[in-house]
Order: sequence, then structure tokens, then C-alpha cells
Amino acid sequence: MFKKIIIAAISASFVASAAFADSTNIGVRISAANLEASGTETTDQATTITQASKNADFALPSIFIERSIDVNSEVSISLGLDYVPLTAEISAINSGTGVDADIKAGNLVTAYIQPSYLVQENVRVFGKLGYAQGDLEVDNITRTANLDGETAPTDTGADKTLEGAVYGVGIQVDRDGGVFNFIRLEATHTDFDKVSHTNSNGKVLTADADMDLVTLTIGKSF
Repeated sequence: MFKKIIIAAISASFVASAAFADSTNIGVRISAANLEASGTETTDQATTITQASKNADFALPSIFIERSIDVNSEVSISLGLDYVPLTAEISAINSGTGVDADIKAGNLVTAYIQPSYLVQENVRVFGKLGYAQGDLEVDNITRTANLDGETAPTDTGADKTLEGAVYGVGIQVDRDGGVFNFIRLEATHTDFDKVSHTNSNGKVLTADADMDLVTLTIGKSF
């Protein structure tokens, strides 16, 4: 439902753009990211075990393109796509007494709508509402110990889709001249949908993740 609302809002804004002055924005972003995840697993005895929450800190670069619509002299609405053009390891599980694995995330695309308001000359505040989708890769799964006589799985990897709602706030400072003519600082939160995986021995694993970003953006309007 949330995804449909975002798509409808962006589509409606594109239609409305024909009646207002608009411009195209492009640029690069670098984010300090924190990904927190918790999960569950079932044992051979069909018991569900809740895993402790884990988190990882990492840098996340991306590129973006927007269409910005000036509603009036103070209000504008930007419709954009942000893309993370790489896959990076965000966590390495080294349990020593269970299962080890490498977790990678990448190809993250976020579609968003971003209304902004001019609070003083060259300074805007804005909100962001969007939907993100990306790849989650779990590689090099190995069992380091056979706990309680459980059957070891034979699968060594799994590919899943991460997707979820994005929302945040930020501030933009416009500049005159130069290669880049605006700078943004923003904070966003992504609430990913729960991911589940049934491995080779029939155990069901689930993971529930959230990601927080503090992002510096430099961009160009034309």
C-alpha cells in the first residue's frame, strides 16, 4: 500500500509539472550509514529462536537525478531517483560456535518526492518520502559447529530483495556560480520489509532491518 501511494504521488507530480517552472538536478551523495537488523531461526525441533539485534556502520556513495518543480516563489517539489552503483560488504558474521557468513548489499534504488520551503535567501528546508529497493547477498555460509545434533545446511548463499519505505528531513543551501550550485545535509530512515529464507534443511530464517543515513549532497541545477 505504501509503495502504491509513493508511485501515485510521484506520477501526479509529474503531470502537474507541466503547469509550473521546473529544472533538472543531478549530483553525488556520500552517506554515513548504520544498518541494524534482528532475526529469528527455527531449529530442527521446530523451535523459533530470536536472534540478538546487530548493527553495522559503513559509507554509502550514490548518484541522483531529480526534476524540481517551482510551485511558487517559496515552495518547490523535487521528484527523484537515487542509485547506489556498487555492492559492498556490510557485515561479516564470525560466530565461532554456529554459522559464519558474509552479508553484502547493493544496487539500491530509491524513488522519492521531496517538497521544500524557502526559509531565507538561498536556504531551504525539505522533507523526503520515498520507497527503496535493493539486493541483499548472503555468501560464504559455513557451519563452524554442529550444535545440539542439528543437521547442517548444504546451501552456501542466498540472494534476496531489500525494499521498504524511506522518510527524512534536510536543509539545502543554494550557491551562485561554480560547478555545483547547491549543497544539502539530510537525515533519512529506511524501514525495510522483513526478509525470510528457507535453507536446505527446511529451517526458516527471517531478518528485519532498518537503515539510518546522514548524507552530504552536492548538486547542479540546469
